[in-house]
Amino acid sequence: MGKGCVSQSPAEPRIAPNIVAVIQARMGSTRLPGKVLRPIAGRPLLWHVVHRLRRSQLIGQIAIATSVNPRDDAIVEFAKEQGLIVVRGSEDDVLARFARAADMLEADVIVRVNADAPFIDAAFVDHLITAMLAENADYVLLEDGAVTAHCGVDPMSRRALDKLMMDAHDDVIAREHVTGYFKLHPDFVRIARAAPYPALARDGTRLTIDTPDDLAFAEIVHERLAAKAGEAVLADLLLLLEREPELRTVNAHVRQKPLDAGGLCLIRCDGGGPYGYGHVKRMVMLARALRDHQGIGVMFALRGSDDALLPIRTAGFEGTQISGDDEEALAGLIAQHRPDILVCDFRDGVGPAGLVRLKRHVALCAVIDDASERRRVADLGYFPPLPCAQALDWNDSCTLVRMGWQWTILGARPATRPAPDRLGLPRLLVTMGGSDPKGLTVRCAQALAREDVLFRARFVIGRGVTEGARLAKTIVGLSPQFETIEGADDLGPEFAGADAALCAFGVTAYELAASGVPALYLGLTEDHVKSAAAFAAAGMGLNLGLADTLSDEAIVAAVRRLLGDTAMRRQMRHAGLSRIDADGADRIAADLAGHLAQRRSETRLRAG
Repeated sequence: MGKGCVSQSPAEPRIAPNIVAVIQARMGSTRLPGKVLRPIAGRPLLWHVVHRLRRSQLIGQIAIATSVNPRDDAIVEFAKEQGLIVVRGSEDDVLARFARAADMLEADVIVRVNADAPFIDAAFVDHLITAMLAENADYVLLEDGAVTAHCGVDPMSRRALDKLMMDAHDDVIAREHVTGYFKLHPDFVRIARAAPYPALARDGTRLTIDTPDDLAFAEIVHERLAAKAGEAVLADLLLLLEREPELRTVNAHVRQKPLDAGGLCLIRCDGGGPYGYGHVKRMVMLARALRDHQGIGVMFALRGSDDALLPIRTAGFEGTQISGDDEEALAGLIAQHRPDILVCDFRDGVGPAGLVRLKRHVALCAVIDDASERRRVADLGYFPPLPCAQALDWNDSCTLVRMGWQWTILGARPATRPAPDRLGLPRLLVTMGGSDPKGLTVRCAQALAREDVLFRARFVIGRGVTEGARLAKTIVGLSPQFETIEGADDLGPEFAGADAALCAFGVTAYELAASGVPALYLGLTEDHVKSAAAFAAAGMGLNLGLADTLSDEAIVAAVRRLLGDTAMRRQMRHAGLSRIDADGADRIAADLAGHLAQRRSETRLRAG
C-alpha cells in the first residue's frame, strides 16, 4: 500500500428494515358490529385484508391488534387459523396496541391497516413504503393533487410511532386513529410524497365497509367481476365502475366518518305487542341517518316483544331487550358501551329524575315527541306541531325545543307518488297499526262489506296481529273487492297505489301524508283524536274521532264521502306533500351530530 493511502474496511452490507403490517380490528364497530368477520364472497372481511397483504413484496410479518374485550376472542381464533400474531390491549387505545405490536415484532416500519378495507392493492402499498424509505421519512402521502381510490393503509416509521406515544398519546385522534394525527399535524414528523399511481387514480369511490350497504356493494362487484374471494383486482373494479356507474348508488349515500367526529348513540324505544311498531320503525330511520350520514354508530334498548327486534337487527344494529327496572338497565348499558348520545322514544319507563342521573354519563340527551316530564330535563326535544305539543309548558326548562312538521320522522321513505286521478275503481288502504289492539281491521271490513262496495280495499294485517292468517281469510271472504297484505315491513308501495286510506292515528298517519295519500283518522285515545285534528286542520285528512264512540255507519259514510270527492283528495294530497317530507330523520341526525360536536369542542376548550 503506497504512502498516504488510508486503509478502508469493506462496506458493511445494508440491513433491510423489518416491515410489519398491523391490522387494527375489533368486533365492536359502532356502525356495523362484527363487521370484520362478516362474509364477502364467502370469506370473512378480515380474510380479504390478510390475503391481499400477503401479496406484498416488502411486508415481512402481519399482526392483528385487537382489544381485550371478550367479544374479540373470535378475532383471536381467526388469527390462529391464519397463523397470524395477535396483540391485545385497551379497546379505546389503538395507539398503545400498535406500540405493543411494534415492540413485540421489533418493527422498523409499521404499516397501519384498517380491517374494513377488502380491496387493498399490495403493489400500491409497496409503492408507498418504497417512497417513504427512499426519503428516510416517517410517514408518506401522495404528491399534492394526486388522487387514489385506494384506502385503509398508512406506512409509518418506528420513530413516528414512538413520537406519537411520547408526545401525543393524550390526543384522542392519535389514540384512536394513530396516523390520522399526522394529517392534522403535518409538521409533527417528516412526510414523504409518493408519485401518483395511475392504475388507481380515481376519486369518489367508496370501498370501505361500515354499513350493510357497503357489504352489499362488495358482494355485487365480486359478482359483476365474476371474482372469487380475494380475486377482485382493484384496478379492474374501478374500470367496472366506469362502465357501470350505477353500481356506486348501492352505498353512495354512506358518508365517511371524519377523524374528529363519530361516536355512539343509544336509542331507548318501545316496540311490539301493545306498543305497536311505529316507534321502532321511525327509530330505525333515525339510526340509519346517524350511521350512514353522520358516522355515528347506534345501538337499541327495546322494551316490548321479541319480534320488534327483527327490523332493528335486519338494518344492521345491535338491539337489547330490557325488562325490569328501566333506569338500572339503561345505566348498565351506558356503563358498558359509553354512548355519547341517549335518544328516548318511549311511553313508560325511566322518569325525569332517573333521566337526570343517566344524563351525567352521556354528552347529549334527546327526547322524541315526548309530552311527559322527561322532556323538561332533556338537552333536545323534537316535536311535530300537534296541539298536545304546542300546549306544553317549558318554563324553568333548559331543553332546546325543535317543533314543526320538518322534524317528523317517518317509518319508511315514500315510494313513487300516487297519481291524483285514476281510471277504474278507487283504491282504499285500511291499516290499523302493527298489532291493532282494538280489532279495528275486522270491524271496518265488516262495516264496509255490508254496503255496496264500489271500490277496492286492501287491508293491512300487521306483524303483531293475533291470528293474522285467520283474520286475513275472514276479510277476503267478506267481498270479492277485498284483499289483504300480511306481514309487510314497508308499506311504501301500498301507499303509492292508494287513492285514500282509513287508518288508526299514529306514525302511519305521517307516512301517508308524506306519500300524498288522503286519510281518514281513527283515534285510539283522546290524545290521538287531538293530534288527528291538527292533521285535519292542516288539510291532510279527515278526523273521524274516537274509534270506541264512532258508529260503523259513520265510518262507512266518511269513506264514501272521501272516495267520491276527487277535488278534496287532490287538495289533501297537495297539503300532505307540502308539509311532511322524508328528511326529518336526516335533519334530527344532523342536529344531534352538530350539538355533539359543539359539546366536544367545549370540553376540549375547558381541558386546554
